[in-house]
Amino acid sequence: YGRRAEGKLKEKTVERLLPCIADIAPLPRDLMENCVRRACNRAGLEAWEWETTLRVACGVYKGYHARHPYKQQRREYIMSLEPIRNTRDYLYGRLLAVAEHIENLALYLADEKRPTNAERLMQRFCDHPLSTWLTIRKSLEPYRQRLLQKQRGGFLHNMDSLLNEIHALFQPGDFESSEKLSGEFLLGYYCQRQALWEKNDAPANT
Repeated sequence: YGRRAEGKLKEKTVERLLPCIADIAPLPRDLMENCVRRACNRAGLEAWEWETTLRVACGVYKGYHARHPYKQQRREYIMSLEPIRNTRDYLYGRLLAVAEHIENLALYLADEKRPTNAERLMQRFCDHPLSTWLTIRKSLEPYRQRLLQKQRGGFLHNMDSLLNEIHALFQPGDFESSEKLSGEFLLGYYCQRQALWEKNDAPANT
């Protein structure tokens, strides 16, 4: 609930979460979905606040599915990149992270401080992944040209190869589906972003 978590709302939420801690009970679905919605809506959040929100959302989504009330629907995730996971939502999250990484480096080299298209369009991306991805992909072209001018052709080659690898993992029909993304895309996004930072392809503060 962010800054709204005060008084009775906070008390009631803590009351609902205590059994999840003490008795390892399943996490409430509505709280998981609320965390995912907040993480997708970056507008109005300070950078540090959104980073915290993203980590919490990923952890809650992971925990919710690990303890799902129905055993047949339980899923296990790890908080590091799973390069062979081929679920649609996870792969779309990875695509978004790579696009953000490319634009971030171009902005950094130009000494521009503003949100990337991936950041601005995250909520829309969650609701309409295919059409929004095509918009983001097209918007990368000017930044690609900047990077080529800055002698970053090797970086672009690596990013293009990674995008191709991710695309190849989609199952037939998944990429074209117009279905809304679940919170799993945040896990794919977060883990791919962490993996890219660890490679030091771009400065740590981007």
